[in-house]
Amino acid sequence: MQPDRADAPRLHGLQAWADYLEHRPLPVRTGTLARFRQLLGNERSTLQQIAHLVSGDPVLSLHITRHAQQVHRHKGASVTSIQHAVGLLGLERLEQLTRQLSGLKIRSDSMQHKMFLRALADSLHASFQSAELCRQRGLPFVEEVRLAALLYGFTHWMAWLHAPLHKQYYQQRVLLQGVDVALAEQDLFGCTLQALGAELARRWALPELTRDALNHATSPDRNTLNLLHRRAMQDPALAPQEQRQINQLTQQRFFPVKLGNWLALTTTRSWYSDKSLRLLDILADYLRQPADRLATRLHQHCAEAARRYPVAGALSPAAELLMLPTPTETPRTGLIPNAELARLEREDYPALTHHTPRPVQAAPHPVPPTDTRPPPSEHRNERLFQQTLARLSTPQTGLQQASQVIQTLLQGLHLGLGLSRLGVLLVNTNRLQLQCAHTIGLAEGHPLKDIRLSLNVPSLFKRLSEKPAGVWMDTENRDRLGVMLPESFTSRLDGNDYLLMSVFQQDRPLIILYADDLPQHPRLSQFQFDHFRQLCATATRALRR
Repeated sequence: MQPDRADAPRLHGLQAWADYLEHRPLPVRTGTLARFRQLLGNERSTLQQIAHLVSGDPVLSLHITRHAQQVHRHKGASVTSIQHAVGLLGLERLEQLTRQLSGLKIRSDSMQHKMFLRALADSLHASFQSAELCRQRGLPFVEEVRLAALLYGFTHWMAWLHAPLHKQYYQQRVLLQGVDVALAEQDLFGCTLQALGAELARRWALPELTRDALNHATSPDRNTLNLLHRRAMQDPALAPQEQRQINQLTQQRFFPVKLGNWLALTTTRSWYSDKSLRLLDILADYLRQPADRLATRLHQHCAEAARRYPVAGALSPAAELLMLPTPTETPRTGLIPNAELARLEREDYPALTHHTPRPVQAAPHPVPPTDTRPPPSEHRNERLFQQTLARLSTPQTGLQQASQVIQTLLQGLHLGLGLSRLGVLLVNTNRLQLQCAHTIGLAEGHPLKDIRLSLNVPSLFKRLSEKPAGVWMDTENRDRLGVMLPESFTSRLDGNDYLLMSVFQQDRPLIILYADDLPQHPRLSQFQFDHFRQLCATATRALRR
């Protein structure tokens, strides 16, 4: 972990990162920039030759597309290809632009630079795959999709250049700990890089298709992805309405843009992961091709993209095709060596931000050892618990409002079952956010009281918000399920057991309930979990009446 640098910027959240990156330079490789200037200085050069050079470099493509959009914004038109952007600008404006561009001399000993180039290569790979998907589907907007797919991942390029410490920790979380990529981004940046890309694309007025593809609202959720995979597996149980939902998604212009980038960003870590193989099934269904024949074509496109953008001294995305599946979890590339990391920590890059303090003690007495204080296997007040259960189960009890049901539930869990600490995390379905609305037993100023969590990213909380379910986070499953929880939540807890369960009103999530039994019992029992689930499930049924 980096030392605390008082002068380093501390950024967290979408607007903070967008403000920081909006005006940051994005240099072009010195060799590419020199060839670009040479072409512009040659009277015999054609716009077609210039467009060919530009299309092979993602950074140069971004600069020229952005400049063309700004110059012709008043016409209300959108750039649809690199050739279109070059033609709109013409030689004179291109010469003016080249004087504004800076070059980047790649350091052969810098993993930061290698990963920046790897991110560019991933984007070029995505553009090849997306364009071929369009061509094989017989769609008319191949070049527009190629450009949008090329620009889709530009925040990854910028993050390696301007936030390498964050990307290093992100790599550790994803490659070594197995955390979902979107969850790791949300933890570190306070937003996903896709959302950050959408905001910067809006500010820079990038082409409409690029903005649409980056918009989180157009991204399929976990359920829709499962539907796509079920159709790829020719599941006969798919309902007609589900088929229509899938068809509506796959017919959108942005869908091949997303598919190409999902493929490039997933296979850059491994072509043999479960995620990559599921994606291959979806692509085979999208193109109505056998999976083995499609895999051959995808490999060919990946190799061609690697030839177009060679990166000396760094593994290209196509190099992963040569790697056999391995049981080791050690990544082949992507982690900055300690010596380089120490140098980067002394430079003026944004510092890693940890907003969440360790929780305060809820009681002045130390927690006794777990072996001398076993978890309870009976109610604190069984009569009260059974009364609460009966009240929630009986329609004629006067519980007309959701707040009354929740208050009754909390009373039964705290006074009846005997759980010492409870937290009510209110689900805001409009903002897709969790926020602590009420607590019992938590000390004044406890970090859980001001927690806010995003439901936009894949996490255990997102799954709990999709259907009523309960989780007992104990020693045995903490390693398995802990990677599905945001650090902004786990960093507020001690190493004790706790329970989580969602309560629904009709078909919408209302709250997610947190419960533990500190300070008396750091560990919980099966008895407590079973009765916790029973009462929460009964509350959900009461809210459906």
